[in-house]
Amino acid sequence: IAFGVVYNTARIALSERGRELASLRVLGLTRREISFILLGELAVLTLFALPLGIAMGWLLVKIVCMFLDTEMYRIPFIVAPATYGFSMLVVIIAAIVSGLIVRRRLDHLDLIAVLKTRE
Repeated sequence: IAFGVVYNTARIALSERGRELASLRVLGLTRREISFILLGELAVLTLFALPLGIAMGWLLVKIVCMFLDTEMYRIPFIVAPATYGFSMLVVIIAAIVSGLIVRRRLDHLDLIAVLKTRE
């Protein structure tokens, strides 16, 4: 799921900003600079989303455990710190793989076709 979310975000960013990135490429920016613009934005989003997602996930699990607590049974709220590290590692790996795929698509972007399209 992590890969799908990150990859979808990257593809949407590329499709929304394709015309702008193609214009910058025509104006003389290198592929590396264009990639840095797009992938840097995605990296910043990912790094800001990680702590927010961990906090929201912790809160959601806490709420679910609270609502499922009855007189008959109780679900303990136990999350190992390694779980947070593993989940962050999975998201970062998914972001890197998604970035590589989007970078490849960005490198093969048809500048003329993108600039000809009307909004």
